[in-house]
Amino acid sequence: MTTTKTLAMLSEGDRVWVYIPKTGYVGVGEVTGERCRADEYRFDTPDGPMTLPEMTLIEGYPQIDPTKDDDDAEYLVPVRWLHTVSREEAFSEVGLFGNQNTVCKPTTPKWSHTVERLKQAWRLGDEST
Repeated sequence: MTTTKTLAMLSEGDRVWVYIPKTGYVGVGEVTGERCRADEYRFDTPDGPMTLPEMTLIEGYPQIDPTKDDDDAEYLVPVRWLHTVSREEAFSEVGLFGNQNTVCKPTTPKWSHTVERLKQAWRLGDEST
């Protein structure tokens, strides 16, 4: 399964905890919609709804190609962020759950420990479970 195909595992309302490998956790959010082709998703901007190819961006997205078929296209999942920190402020400590996959549904006790530690570190309530 390619990186963006694992995004199909997510459903609206799912909680996502974002981990940068070898760096730490940088955010938690709630999925607000289904997986969508990255070249078709419309972002709310000050100039109205726009797709990534329509935006003038400092860093481009060369991997987003509208001519690719659905199997080779890049995808994204819309998320409402509940808490984020910069890469420099990433939370990491020995004993936290870590995984290299784009999406996973952990069942190990280490995951429960990780969520509790993140809630403590970021001073989050139970709404962030």
